[in-house]
Amino acid sequence: MIRFRALLALLVGLALASASLTASVARVDAAGAMQVAICTGYGMTTLLVDSEGRPVAPTHPCPKCLAGMMAAALPETVPLPARPVSDGRAARLDRLALPGAIACVRPCARGPPWAAT
Repeated sequence: MIRFRALLALLVGLALASASLTASVARVDAAGAMQVAICTGYGMTTLLVDSEGRPVAPTHPCPKCLAGMMAAALPETVPLPARPVSDGRAARLDRLALPGAIACVRPCARGPPWAAT
């Protein structure tokens, strides 16, 4: 079961990496194209042409499509455990058991600022 989870995680990671790679390739391919505005009888039309003047189809990279498909594959509801995990008693932290931990909560005056407290 652990090998299956590791293999599944590896495959999902490779799929997400390949999706971002294809999106970057599509952007590089579109970088060589130029937009040309042409006035026609129906109004102004924009065409994409390459360096030799041939028309190019517009690219629509979508790097988030794969993540959306993975969300669609998940079940709608998450099954709940059949019985409670604890016996119902609340956990209590005894202040006398951790005197050193309570003393080190305050930062030192000459120390670096704390980013997350």
